[in-house]
Amino acid sequence: MKTDTYLLRLGEVTLKKRNRKWFINNLIKIIKPRIKHLNAALQRRHKKLLLITEAPESEVKQALSTVFGLVGVSPIYRTSLDLNEIKTLSLELMKPFFGSGQSFSVKAKRVKKDYALKSPQLQEEIAGHLFENGLDLPVNLKHPELSLGISIEFHEVWVHVEVWPGLGGLPVSTKNKYGLLLSGGIDSPVAGNLIQKRGGSLVAVYFHTPPYTVESAKDKVLDLAQILASYQNGLDLHVVHFTEVMKTLKVMCHDSLIVVLSRRFMMRVAEKILIRVGCDALVTGESLGQVASQTIENIRIVSECADLPILRPLIGMDKGEIIQRARKMGSFETSIRPYDDCCSLFAPEEPATRATHSRIQREEAKLNIDELVQRAVDQTELISLTI
Repeated sequence: MKTDTYLLRLGEVTLKKRNRKWFINNLIKIIKPRIKHLNAALQRRHKKLLLITEAPESEVKQALSTVFGLVGVSPIYRTSLDLNEIKTLSLELMKPFFGSGQSFSVKAKRVKKDYALKSPQLQEEIAGHLFENGLDLPVNLKHPELSLGISIEFHEVWVHVEVWPGLGGLPVSTKNKYGLLLSGGIDSPVAGNLIQKRGGSLVAVYFHTPPYTVESAKDKVLDLAQILASYQNGLDLHVVHFTEVMKTLKVMCHDSLIVVLSRRFMMRVAEKILIRVGCDALVTGESLGQVASQTIENIRIVSECADLPILRPLIGMDKGEIIQRARKMGSFETSIRPYDDCCSLFAPEEPATRATHSRIQREEAKLNIDELVQRAVDQTELISLTI
């Protein structure tokens, strides 16, 4: 059977009480551009959204696959409140599964509380009708492999069998802007995506060091930014030309401290850019102890350079967990393309893992920090990505 109606399951959004309308409005803003080519419409119901379209199911799935705020999507079939009509539709939907061997249950709920049958009675009526007409599946009420869902609405009944899993979280809001330090590696896109899952809209900053990093490295970051853009209907990427800073550090500073010093400069430059565009925090892909710059001592030293809050969604995750999430969000294959960024190219053989204030202050005293930072900000290229 084909349907033109899909129930968008809202999950966490429904718990927001007085702010629920605001979250649902954000969700609608995210969804509308994605379904425009489907000639689709959205209908609001109490704590629910319906999507109406004649487009193929595969296209609906694709359009909603990167929408945070949905815990699932169900193709639903609508009928009247008449019990016989409900039985007829339920049998038609279940017939393709006869003989499949899957465990089975009927789950009914009533929005219309004055409906003649209570939910358990309705479940018994529908299950009995199915078994009388040839259903031969084993019953499992707690953990069924197949569940026939019936929702008694105020003026009609919705019946479904499928639930496509969603991403959960909260819908991305353009009012909640966060600056992501984006590299060409595995970690930072995953960190950004986790912030998107909590409703944050990203602005990305990438540090490029031509001619030491080739254009292919920049292209890889652009592709990663495009993946992140697909979760929020577009993204601004600020490409900072960072060559002068890195060359200056290489010439004037102790080799073992270049990683920490460069990270401090990145924080300063990124913060100038991000405050200007209205971001509320910095996001990094740091995982505690993963590399030399991510020891707690070095993280503390680097953090001192920023006034904005610094969010580290991956701080307690190991590499395997991060890779798993990268595969899930669709960034892993792009991240492992063999083009190095500025951090890896300028990294010393023996980087300091426990930088101290006194050593950093001595090294930075050799530099005109404000001038280097401002020149890097002035040499920033803005690339606006759309979906």
